[in-house]
Amino acid sequence: MKNIIPQQKDGKRLDCFESLEFPSEAIANMAFDLAVDNLKNVNQWYEFAAPPATVFQLTSGYGMPIERSLELHDYIRLDIPGPGLPSSGGYDWVNVVHIMSEKTADYQVFAITLKPCPDPSHPDDKNTAHFFEGISSSTFLIEQRRNSLLFQYAGRNEIINVDNDNLSDNIRNYFVGLAAKLGASYPQWKSLIKGMANVVAKKFDVQL
Repeated sequence: MKNIIPQQKDGKRLDCFESLEFPSEAIANMAFDLAVDNLKNVNQWYEFAAPPATVFQLTSGYGMPIERSLELHDYIRLDIPGPGLPSSGGYDWVNVVHIMSEKTADYQVFAITLKPCPDPSHPDDKNTAHFFEGISSSTFLIEQRRNSLLFQYAGRNEIINVDNDNLSDNIRNYFVGLAAKLGASYPQWKSLIKGMANVVAKKFDVQL
């Protein structure tokens, strides 16, 4: 199980964890399947996190909203609390750059990695439509070992994006990115990870 989370090289890193224990490995296996299904259901992420929370919308390669499970190369439109990005209608954008699924006799794991990207609804605009640079990444990981289930969010190489052509974008990105680096993003991701774990805990009647 290597290279799931991108290597930290520069900028800020962020990690959030939640874990659950089940009465048996068989139940943990079923819980893993539910957790993976929920992770793939991007449009429901808002419901898992305590408000105020980011609203996530899965979209096609042209930025059109879609209703299905996440797939490789999909885009996700983010409507974060606070000032939006001027050049992209107030939204930030990420691309699904990696999906990993692995199962052995000792564990099973499912992970997705997202990276900031240009707004796919404006294909001629190559500026990164996000307050972090394109080198940054967000990885969601679900791992099951015997009776245990781990939920993890890993942010890596978080560098504020102030290199866009639009000055208003850069000003907004600076303040939103600075707030995130100072800790404002931690409650968002912690709330989402905890919410995902809580849905599974309630389904299988275990303590979070």
